[in-house]
Amino acid sequence: MQNTINCFDIKINNFTTAIDEIKEYLSSGAQREISLDLSSLNIFDAAKILVLSSAYHYGKYPDGKIKCHCNSDTIKSLIADISTSNLELV
Repeated sequence: MQNTINCFDIKINNFTTAIDEIKEYLSSGAQREISLDLSSLNIFDAAKILVLSSAYHYGKYPDGKIKCHCNSDTIKSLIADISTSNLELV
């Protein structure tokens, strides 16, 4: 049985609301592999959400993967020193 990838599309400019929605989504039975679209957020909020989402998702699915769509390649350098082995920036 193959897992499908769920896409959780963030179209919110409020960081706190976005984090709350991601927590709720992950606690509601998210798949091992999910996709986040953070392209509508600024680079700093997107980076914070990536790191927190990675931690929340890893806690539930240590072998899972999050594919993230972002507007900027600069995010890679912002989170480079943080262990986010379950993130894949696309």
